[in-house]
Amino acid sequence: MGRTWADVPPPTAQQPFGRPQLHRAGLHPLDLGDSRQLARLLCDDSARDGGSHPLSRPDFAPDGFTVAERIAGSVPLDAGEEDFEAWMARSVAGKVRGALPGTDPAATAAIAEFCAGEALRLLEHRYGGERVADGLWNQELTSVVDRVIAHCALGDARAPLATHAGYAALGRRVSLALAPRVVEHCRGDVARLLRFSLAAGLLGAERKLRVPRPGLALDLRPDEDPEAAAARLWSAFAERAERVPVVDDTPSFLGEVLDRPTRLVWFFDDCPETAFDLLALSRLAELNPRLRITMVPKSLPCYTDADTGYVRRLLASPAMHRLGVTANLAPATLCRSGPAMATANLRKLSPDLAARLAAADCVFVKGTSIHEMFQGGLSRPMYTGFTLVSGFNESAMGIDAAEAPLMLLRTGAGQYASWGFEGRARRRASFAGPRTVRLCWDTLADRLRRGGADRETLRAELLRLDRIAPQVAPRTRHALDAERALVRRALTGYRSPAGNGAHRS
Repeated sequence: MGRTWADVPPPTAQQPFGRPQLHRAGLHPLDLGDSRQLARLLCDDSARDGGSHPLSRPDFAPDGFTVAERIAGSVPLDAGEEDFEAWMARSVAGKVRGALPGTDPAATAAIAEFCAGEALRLLEHRYGGERVADGLWNQELTSVVDRVIAHCALGDARAPLATHAGYAALGRRVSLALAPRVVEHCRGDVARLLRFSLAAGLLGAERKLRVPRPGLALDLRPDEDPEAAAARLWSAFAERAERVPVVDDTPSFLGEVLDRPTRLVWFFDDCPETAFDLLALSRLAELNPRLRITMVPKSLPCYTDADTGYVRRLLASPAMHRLGVTANLAPATLCRSGPAMATANLRKLSPDLAARLAAADCVFVKGTSIHEMFQGGLSRPMYTGFTLVSGFNESAMGIDAAEAPLMLLRTGAGQYASWGFEGRARRRASFAGPRTVRLCWDTLADRLRRGGADRETLRAELLRLDRIAPQVAPRTRHALDAERALVRRALTGYRSPAGNGAHRS
């Protein structure tokens, strides 16, 4: 018989990532009258004291939708997500099984039922003049559910809940085995190192929610020796990394961080790709001794993302010492107060991280989870690097994800790469397959098409933007108005096309 929740032993030094110990006093209901507990549950680390802040404008709200909108059924969702309470029950059950392995199945079911009920109660609670669900973005929801489980089952809302500890440990072993091959292959070419850090998003991608089409993921096998895995994966990994990104602002990024004193803030994403981020950052630090790097992992385990402890283990590894990465990045700052969620909310950042962003010259974000929440609201230039694999990202980019293309794009301060997520209910595009894909009101592909376009195309785009104006959500009205102004200026000062640059500030 499996262990019950009361029989789980305390964590030991040998257990990876500190396997959680279930609280022996029983399951803990939420105290929704405790404002500090609420902030911890909602992953809010802000001081709310009006200090340094990286917002581009005070009325900024992320483009997307709230949990309340999702519950009300007012946004298009994938099959299986439309019944919110059923989705919540499945999600919590999966998280409890992943975070508390070996617990008796009956006890696991009871824990999951209790935690799901508490999560729903939290969403209905009124906080700050509105229901929690009204002010909580859908991107934040799964991490808030993690915090509810941590409080109810472990007695502390910020207790580590490593639902993907096996994935993280496997990704660390294999990525460290691959790292020397990447360094030898790239021979100091930092642009190539950056491409490897993008393509590394396919390592273990078969284990994530947003899965690429069959044959594209670089699969990680739990029982495989890391060196054998590296030998098996190397050819496919190198082939994917040597593709030219379909959107490639690498020259712009290198121009910003190599030519002068620069403060760079770099947000990590998934565990397996983080080792290759460190290789790229190490080379940047070598090339520009005046580069001041702040590395931002999550402050605790969040889904498949690298947390502070994970990055410290990478930097302390013999492989990183041998490659010179540990020494090169010794002057860099490893932020210990990164986001407590699998994304980030500009209004919930810790004071230290908010100040670092406000003082940054540029920001680099790996993956799209943080990009979705930051675009339009960050008062600094932002680069986003990722491999395009999911239908969700296709909706925003307007680019076919069938071949998992690499993307490295720049958005200026306060600028959007795409906007109007609610447009997915009405707008469609056809991709090869054939496949029909829902699109945002304005995608990156739309912006690229407008760059350097002829008068006829610009007029057609202005008419389209005017036509959708009554349907655009208030939170992205600013983006619509800014885009229409750009098109009008392009028409007024029209000259023959000269490069695209459509997504630049």
